[in-house]
Amino acid sequence: MRKHTCICAAILAGGLMVLGGCGDAHPQVSVPAAVPVQTALVEEAAVDTATHYSATIEPDTTVEMAFKVDGYVESLFQVGGRNLQTGDFVPRGAVLARVRKSDYQASLDAARAQALQAGEVLKVTTWKLTQAEAHYTKAKLDEERATALYREKALPKQDYDAARAQLDSTRAEVEAARKAIEAQRELLETARANERLSTITFEDTALVAPISAVVLDKRVENGTLVSRGMPVFRLGDVGTVRMAFSVPDTLVNQLKLGEPLPVHVDAWPDRSFEGRVREIAAAADPSTRLYRVEVAVPNARQELKTGMMGKVSVAGTQPVTSLPAVPSTALLRSPSDPYAASVFVVEGEQGKNIARLKTIRLGQFVGRRVTVLAGLKAQDRVVTGGKQNLVDGALIRIAE
Repeated sequence: MRKHTCICAAILAGGLMVLGGCGDAHPQVSVPAAVPVQTALVEEAAVDTATHYSATIEPDTTVEMAFKVDGYVESLFQVGGRNLQTGDFVPRGAVLARVRKSDYQASLDAARAQALQAGEVLKVTTWKLTQAEAHYTKAKLDEERATALYREKALPKQDYDAARAQLDSTRAEVEAARKAIEAQRELLETARANERLSTITFEDTALVAPISAVVLDKRVENGTLVSRGMPVFRLGDVGTVRMAFSVPDTLVNQLKLGEPLPVHVDAWPDRSFEGRVREIAAAADPSTRLYRVEVAVPNARQELKTGMMGKVSVAGTQPVTSLPAVPSTALLRSPSDPYAASVFVVEGEQGKNIARLKTIRLGQFVGRRVTVLAGLKAQDRVVTGGKQNLVDGALIRIAE
């Protein structure tokens, strides 16, 4: 037992000597590694005082297409070997769809036959009038000769009366023939009107595009039973598109018809289009007290699609100013203010780069940058890449 106690004491003494030796050496301190980041300088950007109005792109002209007859759809316009679909372009005069023609062919054939028959009967009636007029001419000459002879007492009264009776008979024959012609002409006009109506009805089995346009909506397929007046297509002329917005009375007097206005579309963030004021309301909307303004934008290449969102810029009355602008890739959600943003600003301390989190107040987008109303100045350097790995005060290494 005594021997075991001595061994433990020796081990404890050796341990203390080791610990004492460690205490005499310099302690090992771990240095945090610098986080690699990409940065960019805050630059000045020219900012005008224009007011930007959101608007939706709409076709310049919209046409609802409907059949004027009932029937089953038997064919659709072909585009690239397939049936017409929404979004396809169709030229003016294209037959968008056609209902079954056989349902109306019989009526057209019957109307044509009736018109042809009425024309032939009119020819016969006209020939009869010619014959009656010839008989009347001969009877009139005979009556004049008989009258002369009767006055000279060279013709019996019986023959004289016969000549006058023949004249009256042929006159009545001529009148009857003329009335028959008038009646037949009316029948012919009626038959021709029925033929024209049947022809129009037959032609209405085809639904023809009245303008060159894009198909905005399609509601039929082969075999669909349609009724007259039921909308089946909606076409839009997008060679020029329009954007409508409303302005207050403080701006409406600044706008002029034909005035160019810049248009920016969300789908094309790096491009600007030019629209021209086409319509300015003469009176304000009673409920909003705003004036409706419509801008027409040329769209020959059809880059602007129906339904796209954009902004129309109306120049302000204040001069252009310059503000610091930060790349949009540097922005973070502010942890303290839901209406502000944050960025990591590069600051140098003791020869090292430190990332400091700052809250900033944003202005408007200028290309791929956003103007800063407060919190930054030009030539500040902000972190644009690798910011998700940072905390306030983190050591960073610029890795451009």
